[in-house]
Amino acid sequence: MRRSLVTLLAVACVLGLSALPVFADQTMDRIESTGKLKVGFREGSIPFAFVDPKVGKHVGFSVDMAGLLAENLGKRFGKPIEIVPFTVTPKTRIPMVVNGTIDVEMGSTTYTAQREEVADFSLIFFFSETTFLVAKDAGIKTLQDLSGKRVGAARGTTNLKAIENLAAAGKFKPKDIVVTETHPQGMLALKSGKIEAYSTDRSLLEGLRMKDQNPDKWMTTDFAIAYEPYGYILREGNSDFRDFVNNTILWAIKTGKFYEYYDKWMGPKG
Repeated sequence: MRRSLVTLLAVACVLGLSALPVFADQTMDRIESTGKLKVGFREGSIPFAFVDPKVGKHVGFSVDMAGLLAENLGKRFGKPIEIVPFTVTPKTRIPMVVNGTIDVEMGSTTYTAQREEVADFSLIFFFSETTFLVAKDAGIKTLQDLSGKRVGAARGTTNLKAIENLAAAGKFKPKDIVVTETHPQGMLALKSGKIEAYSTDRSLLEGLRMKDQNPDKWMTTDFAIAYEPYGYILREGNSDFRDFVNNTILWAIKTGKFYEYYDKWMGPKG
């Protein structure tokens, strides 16, 4: 999770986009008329969007970015815009955007060409990589060390697809591929011994590890099996709302707000 990647992204994006949109589309019209922004957040995608039991609500980097989006929309429309949060899973996040249940999903979703066939995406705002969380004393150093072991990943994720593709290609031979519905379920399966390695994005695995009661018991492996560019999911055909989301990301980068949130959730004290 290096800030240099974000800096390179900012330079590229600022050259291409600048002004806020003037004309509203269907999503923008609805937000203006109702004063509500419907946002989908994950339950356990630490540190991007997760439910903190101490406060009983969603928190995280992308949750803060959603707050910034609502604030800017409020300035655009000249009235407060309330965030209405919805909890989504890897399986439900895209359908809930497409069917209009939510206006945008803001978490840690990987952009893929296949996903863009059914939904729109914001600018890429973060890069991570698919790897595995394992016990430090498990002796797992390479992908081949996972042969004969039970590995897990969440349903509907690019991480699961990457594992299945590598196994099908004979790059390694897991004993079983266990599919969970959420990342916290995957962590529980790892801790209970149902699996010996859990796979998702490195940034999310580090979040799961640091939130565990015994973080020093676990480690993320050094190797990666795929790379994950993150974007926020939006409905197709609402380009003005997409542009507003993109310009909010750019504004956050140019003003330093993006890095403030980054340090808050992913810096040394995050």
